Amino acid sequence: MCPEDNAVDCSRAARKVARVSFFREILRFGVPAAMLFAAASAQDPLNPPVPLLRAAVAGTSAGEDAVALVAARRTHDLGLPGVAADLYRRVLVGGGADRGPVALALVSALLDAGRLDEADKALAEFADPRSAAWRLRGGLLAAQRRAFDRARMELAAVREADLSAEDVPWYFFLQAEVLVAQGGDLVRAKDLHTKAEAAARTDLARARFALAGEILRLRISAPRESDLKLARDNYEKYQGTPVGYGFAQNYAVALDALGQKSQAVSFLQGVLVGLPAQERVWWDKLRLVLGIIGDRSRNGAGRNALGQLLETGSDAAMQRQALQILAGESASEPERSHFRTLLARLIARQPEHPVKETLLFLRAQVALAEKEYAQAEEDANGLLRQYTLSPLRSHALAVLAQSAWEQRRFRLAADFCQRTRAELRGGPTAGPEVAASRRLQSQLGVMEAESWYRAGLAGGARGDFRSAADAYAAVLRGGVEEIPPGRMGGLMLQRVLAEIRAGAEEAGKVLDGYVGETAFDAANRWQAEWALARALQVQGAEGMREAYERVNRLLATEAATGQAGAVKPELRVRMAWLQARLSFENGDLERTLGLVERLVATPVPGDAALRTEIVGTSNLLRARAEFALGREAAALESLRRLRAEFPRSDAAASSFLIEAEQYAGREQIDKARNALIALTDQSEYRNSEYVPLALFRLASLAERLGRPENLQEANKRLEELVAHPAATGEADLIFAARLRQGDIFRKLNDFDAAGRAYEDLVNRYPRRPDVVLAQLALAATYSARAAAAGGAPAGRSHADSAQLIYEQLRDRVDAPRDVRVEAGYNLGLLLARRGRPEEAVLVWSRDVVVPFLREETRPFESDAKRPYFLARTLRDLGDWLEKLGRIDEAREAYRLLLDKRLPVGEAVARARLNQLGGSAPGK
Repeated sequence: MCPEDNAVDCSRAARKVARVSFFREILRFGVPAAMLFAAASAQDPLNPPVPLLRAAVAGTSAGEDAVALVAARRTHDLGLPGVAADLYRRVLVGGGADRGPVALALVSALLDAGRLDEADKALAEFADPRSAAWRLRGGLLAAQRRAFDRARMELAAVREADLSAEDVPWYFFLQAEVLVAQGGDLVRAKDLHTKAEAAARTDLARARFALAGEILRLRISAPRESDLKLARDNYEKYQGTPVGYGFAQNYAVALDALGQKSQAVSFLQGVLVGLPAQERVWWDKLRLVLGIIGDRSRNGAGRNALGQLLETGSDAAMQRQALQILAGESASEPERSHFRTLLARLIARQPEHPVKETLLFLRAQVALAEKEYAQAEEDANGLLRQYTLSPLRSHALAVLAQSAWEQRRFRLAADFCQRTRAELRGGPTAGPEVAASRRLQSQLGVMEAESWYRAGLAGGARGDFRSAADAYAAVLRGGVEEIPPGRMGGLMLQRVLAEIRAGAEEAGKVLDGYVGETAFDAANRWQAEWALARALQVQGAEGMREAYERVNRLLATEAATGQAGAVKPELRVRMAWLQARLSFENGDLERTLGLVERLVATPVPGDAALRTEIVGTSNLLRARAEFALGREAAALESLRRLRAEFPRSDAAASSFLIEAEQYAGREQIDKARNALIALTDQSEYRNSEYVPLALFRLASLAERLGRPENLQEANKRLEELVAHPAATGEADLIFAARLRQGDIFRKLNDFDAAGRAYEDLVNRYPRRPDVVLAQLALAATYSARAAAAGGAPAGRSHADSAQLIYEQLRDRVDAPRDVRVEAGYNLGLLLARRGRPEEAVLVWSRDVVVPFLREETRPFESDAKRPYFLARTLRDLGDWLEKLGRIDEAREAYRLLLDKRLPVGEAVARARLNQLGGSAPGK
């Protein structure tokens, strides 16, 4: 089957899916066996493309959307609507989320951020203008623009019963503002404001309502000059009294509304200078007003007033409002640094600041936005420790979850998602926050499931995929209404993929259980069937037969029952294509030819590109079957006809690789090279994505010949590969090419060039799991340079470098066992050569033999390199123990080598045991 055996006859999408196949294929041309690890361990995309399915426009996964939505909700509640708006936009661009609710949330954030034109555009582009939620936001937008006739019209079209619980407070808010603007019942308006604030979920959310109301009231009127004079007269009449301070506020607001901002600021500053200390309420309120209307850049009067309110104010609600204003105005330098300094000072204050929990949460969020994860985690954990009953606990846990997610610590992210959901489940069971809590729990469930899945991709642990499958199942059971319709089928698919990767025997039944679901469309089904077939295939002959029988059964059942609609045409033709592939892999070659004939004659639904892909790759399969049956002339004719009928297609390009493979397998190296050069040198294929593969194979063939000039040619081909436009972004391929170049330089005894090649990989790809292969090779290069330099200072320096790398690799618990064993063996060898045999013996015994042989309970993998290096370790360990006079231990080392039936050293071990008087195990 294409993705596990021979990637060259796949479509472009299939080749990318089958990156593992490419590495297996190049192994046949002489790639070191350790390269298989590079393909298997590199993190796959969450949903890799599959053959015969047009790749979707690159977008975000369900988990990425969930992370963004949770963060957007959190930052919006925190008073950072501009940040929230950017996050909502990211989700909308991703394309997978339910656009309506996200668009409405975007509009709300834009309104809070004062970006009214953008809010108007978002309303027009995304949301449903007939809905009550849309009209409510239209009314809020009109109120901010002081277009109160329109606000009143939109409000009249809204019924409270049609709104979500989260929107009801804003309905009360808009009613109040329209009343105030009309000069209506102010007592009623105040009651509505109180209801809106009371319905908010947290102190921060309540502060957000209060602040929005304050700002709107300050902007609501358009005073005349006569109003200005009256306000001034009233202030002077009642100066020094609470009533007078109210008139002072009105006068300052009127000045600002008439465009006399500097006079308004100067007036308020003058009032505040003479304000008695006992007037704490007005001290706070006038500073908040000054903060709203004044300059909020660094050292501006407005920013200074808000800072003073935070430093010495007494009203916690107003302090939270001041925090929200400053946070929103601190997106760039120097305001950002000034704000962070203020936060640090307030958090460190003794006695504790009355809104310290809010300060900690805000600093955690700011740090997270700036990727300062240690600070974000310190503050979030500080909030959790100090405020066990805080309503911000779920937000703090969500900060920790996002921090772990962004650092790719996916298991930790999953754990924090679980804890956040548990915190939310312990919250109120009635009221407007319940619906929001359920939606948030659903999003966190998706994030948790994908975190487990990505942990499995990164580490390859089946237990992570088992946890992912269970988490996806829990999300899907949790309620369809909480899952965006556009994501339902994708989540079902992810659950199936997780079951497959977890090795669950019931994966096929889970897949079959979703077949009747409307959301689980033909594309989802095909991806799941393809993944299941691949997973069964790698289990060996038995799994291959099971995959073949499954697709045979599915197609036969449809044919027998006559239920033509049971499998949609676009899925049926893909399944027939898979059936032909599996027949080839199962050795049913004559049937393969028959299935291919039927397939190429079947009308293909969809566009012409799909037909080209199916017919082209099927003809490649025909040629492979003919080669396998020994019908070389027919196979070559099939390839020639393919190139003539589908010139410049992916299938035509890959046909040259198929031909070269056949020649190389029979050691006809010149013919294999000619076939590859025909691909690399023809103008119609010059930019093909298959040319870099051909260049890699040309390098492998040249390396096989082994002469210095062949090695130089191999290096030249690899340089052409790296420079080829189609290789741009193909990190796996470039990594393999550079690693191979280093190996070639070592064969040419050019250890300086080899070292540079390996160092380049180590520096360029520090986060790749397979970078340990480059590190291992770099250490070997240092060791060789040390041996060549002898006792010179340069030699000691190279030996020190080699020793350090070997020690690091030996101790890396995330490195493959093959790498750790090889590093441990070479470390001991290096120590022995440096005249430290006692240390070498300790390393071999304690760090290699005990953990990887004596205590190892799992069998070796079929392609493992460990047995070879373990055998060498025991042989050299026994030899050095003899030299050190530790004969009993030497006998034990040789006996263990024989007991474990390791692949090399048996004859030496038996001979040494006989000489030392020990009994050797029987053969």
